[in-house]
Amino acid sequence: MNLRQLKYFVRVVEMRNMTRAAESLHVAQPALSQQMALLEEAVGVALLTRGVRGVQPTAEGLLLYRHAQTILRQVDATRSLLARAADQITGTVSIGLASSTARMLSLPLMQRVKAELPSVVLEIVDLPSADLTKLVLQGRVDFSLSPDQQPMQGLQQTPLLLEDLFLLTHAAQKLPRRRLAIADFHHMPLILPSLPNTLRARVDHAFLTARLTCNLFAEASTSAILIPAVREGIAATILPYSAAHSDIALGIISAHALDMGHPRELVLCASDSMPATPAVERVIELCKDEIKRLISARVWRGCEALY
Repeated sequence: MNLRQLKYFVRVVEMRNMTRAAESLHVAQPALSQQMALLEEAVGVALLTRGVRGVQPTAEGLLLYRHAQTILRQVDATRSLLARAADQITGTVSIGLASSTARMLSLPLMQRVKAELPSVVLEIVDLPSADLTKLVLQGRVDFSLSPDQQPMQGLQQTPLLLEDLFLLTHAAQKLPRRRLAIADFHHMPLILPSLPNTLRARVDHAFLTARLTCNLFAEASTSAILIPAVREGIAATILPYSAAHSDIALGIISAHALDMGHPRELVLCASDSMPATPAVERVIELCKDEIKRLISARVWRGCEALY
């Protein structure tokens, strides 16, 4: 087994198609197939199955895929650390973001990194909040911005900001012009983040405390589904301002302040066992600076920086 085979294997699993994987790797398909056969021979188990739906990883293949991602990232990190002596900042930096945070921060941060670190490739991994720190501990991402992250062994944690929650509704929905209590909207159909989710746990607790029943219309694990449902007037949701900032600015969605206790905390989480490369350190600096810029420019509303 070698690094080239692992790189090829990861690409095949991600593309689910041997021909497209070969094209993206700039190798001939027979050569790629041969490398996959050699890899399977080296590990002694079948890693891939081929069928009408393309190439699919076996259970052992999925296990190797997760480990291969970590190995390849560590190799890339090692190269970046060794390049420090040459005063070069290169490499790939992966950030895990909750979908609401990604909607606000991803594009401005990508543009900032490309402008200031042209040799760094930024990868944004958009995931449900419950999965973010898992990827940090596995080495799949370099750091995450995790909502309401509790202390956990193996994590370095830096609180970045406090973020209010809002009831997000279609702009045509009429509600009192004040901070809303659960009683003001408990009758409305809501589409909420799927459990496990720290924000959803807050919402469920608020309804329980108010002794009212949530009119749950549907659940979804990403803002990419929650926000379009609000935009179409199907249901309302409870999320931070960042999740719908562009639709709010266009007057399509209204954000209603809530009386739901403490705001949620966004925490920068990184592994305490893997040293950060110069690229990761610099991207963290740019990330924190970009968050402050968005808040001071009142693009990112309803939040307060903690640094």
